[in-house]
Amino acid sequence: MTTSGIERRNFRSGKGSVLMEFVLVLPIYVAVIGGALWLGMRSLDAVNLRSSDHWSVWSEGNRFQIRTPALIALRGMFPRFTLVTAGVDRRLEDEHGYLQFLAGKTTIIQTRPDYIDNWMSMPFTTTGERKPFWMLIPEFQMTSSRFGNKYTQCIIMRAKASNTSKRHWHSSLIADGDIWKFEDKTSEYPKKWELKLMENAKYKDDTKEEGKEPAKIEFYKRFEPYEEWSVPAK
Repeated sequence: MTTSGIERRNFRSGKGSVLMEFVLVLPIYVAVIGGALWLGMRSLDAVNLRSSDHWSVWSEGNRFQIRTPALIALRGMFPRFTLVTAGVDRRLEDEHGYLQFLAGKTTIIQTRPDYIDNWMSMPFTTTGERKPFWMLIPEFQMTSSRFGNKYTQCIIMRAKASNTSKRHWHSSLIADGDIWKFEDKTSEYPKKWELKLMENAKYKDDTKEEGKEPAKIEFYKRFEPYEEWSVPAK
């Protein structure tokens, strides 16, 4: 065999060994890159979860516009979602409370990314078999709480009907009608706003408006003879 023939054979065997090595390590590369993408997507989901948790509580207490269910807006933040829940509870200290205490928690159940689902489904797709039941179950559940707390976001806001409360009535009615009873304890605010207050909330509707404001009291008018007496003569 000539020298050139030996060189050509070694060159062919070298290409084959490189190709075989690439085929062997390709799954590892795919797993590493795919796993990094997977973790990155989960990190984005965690950020979106925190943002949606804040948004759902704020929107539930919004008094300036129509309150839309949080689920309508949250669906766009989680493209692989199976279920999104954003429960928000409300507490008022009085039936016509001026302030309200809101607390909520967001939970999502999502499926795995499409590229990972395709990898796992490939053996069943090529053989024409049905995927096992466990592959149809949503991949994971994530909440806005790392420690299983019932609430993860809370806020104190004005009630929706607070603009009709008695503190907005005309000043002439306050003293005469004894509207602000400072010794009354029924609407006294708690010394400390804590999440445990949500467990026994008596009033939860912040849209109940006060009765119609009475007519204001006319200010003092001078006695007519005195008005005439005090006018200087022309």
